[in-house]
Amino acid sequence: MSFTTATPDRASSPHPTQPHPGSGMRELGSLLWRRRAIMLLVVLLVGTTVGIGLALAERSYTATTRVTVTPSPSLEQTPASYEALLSTMAGVAESRPVLAEVSDAVGDRSVRQLQDSVSSAVVAGTLTIQVSVSDTDPEVAAQVANAVVALLPDNDPSNGGVEFTVTEPASVPLAPSSPNVAVTLLAGAALAGVLAVIAAVLHDRVARTVETAEDVAEATDVRVLGVVTRPDDAAGVAVTDVQSREFASLRALRVALEFATSDEPTRSLVVAPVVTDPWSGWLEVNLAASLAELGHRVLLVDAHRTDVERHPVLDAAGEPGLYDLLAGTAELPDVLRDGPVDGVSVVPLGNIDLAAPSLLEMRFRQLVDQVDGDHDVILVHAPAVTESDDARIMAIAGGLLLTVPSGRVKRPVLERALDDLRAVRIRVIGAVLLGAKAVVR
Repeated sequence: MSFTTATPDRASSPHPTQPHPGSGMRELGSLLWRRRAIMLLVVLLVGTTVGIGLALAERSYTATTRVTVTPSPSLEQTPASYEALLSTMAGVAESRPVLAEVSDAVGDRSVRQLQDSVSSAVVAGTLTIQVSVSDTDPEVAAQVANAVVALLPDNDPSNGGVEFTVTEPASVPLAPSSPNVAVTLLAGAALAGVLAVIAAVLHDRVARTVETAEDVAEATDVRVLGVVTRPDDAAGVAVTDVQSREFASLRALRVALEFATSDEPTRSLVVAPVVTDPWSGWLEVNLAASLAELGHRVLLVDAHRTDVERHPVLDAAGEPGLYDLLAGTAELPDVLRDGPVDGVSVVPLGNIDLAAPSLLEMRFRQLVDQVDGDHDVILVHAPAVTESDDARIMAIAGGLLLTVPSGRVKRPVLERALDDLRAVRIRVIGAVLLGAKAVVR
């Protein structure tokens, strides 16, 4: 019986992911809730900055006065020409001669300062000129405004053809016109909200670890074949114990793997984590035993050169194994060991000093082709894909099952790992999330 694999196809998953209306907003809401501490920090920083800015900002007060300019009966002007005359008079209020006299009257404001602070304009649709003065001293602002309109008759360009009537004398302003506290606070709140959301999204993108099957699917677009709970005994074979907590999730993984590998026959399946995980070899041993229960004849190969805590099934220190085969100093029958259940044979790592790592690239595929018909599945325990190229090299001869330790892998790391695998056209059959609760669908 042959074991077959196929290129991942999300549509063929036994649990296809279907988009739900409003899922994008729910995901954003969930993200913002996860990163609420970051958002609060950003809001506090922006709020503090705005508050300090308001406290330190120089206050400016604006005083306003209005004067009505009425033509005398003797003044012969058309409406259009009189409108032009009003504009000229409004300009006179800002002229240097007038401001020079105001400067002398006020005493502590130069003409240049007054030019920056005095503005005048004709009120649309009226015969009224409005003069506004902004100053850091509210009393000076009112004094200058009233002084300007008081000097307009003495600088009348119509030579007495109009009458000036102050309709609204300037009073001392009680509140500053700048900065506008209400507008500044509103703008600060809006800026704080936008920056808080941006910071939350960026922080989530960079710092968030992959913890759920949905996280894996979103980061990689790879089908998640299973969510396997954290093993109670990392050195055990839980799949042989129907009472074990991990039994159901292991069986579900086997079913999903069988379903996903229904095209393009291949004999080898490399199982490799994204990063080094604390259950090294546990999943491979249990998966081999689970496949053997279906009648597969499984050859479990230990190819993890840097594994420091091997599963007891794989631990054969000092005995010949894979690297002895690669170096040509042993034959397959010489290195085979009994597995945890009938139908599983184990090839330990062997003596890695006998063969240079380059031999893995040169001879592993040849070794797979030479495995006799007594085994229809070759299951390989490989090092992390971010640790070495061993998993990529061995997966060229078949497919790769990627394991993702929940809470131990940052999303960008997972994304880069998948990009690297796809760049060399590795067939990634799917992913398995380790150490998280299965999602109920």
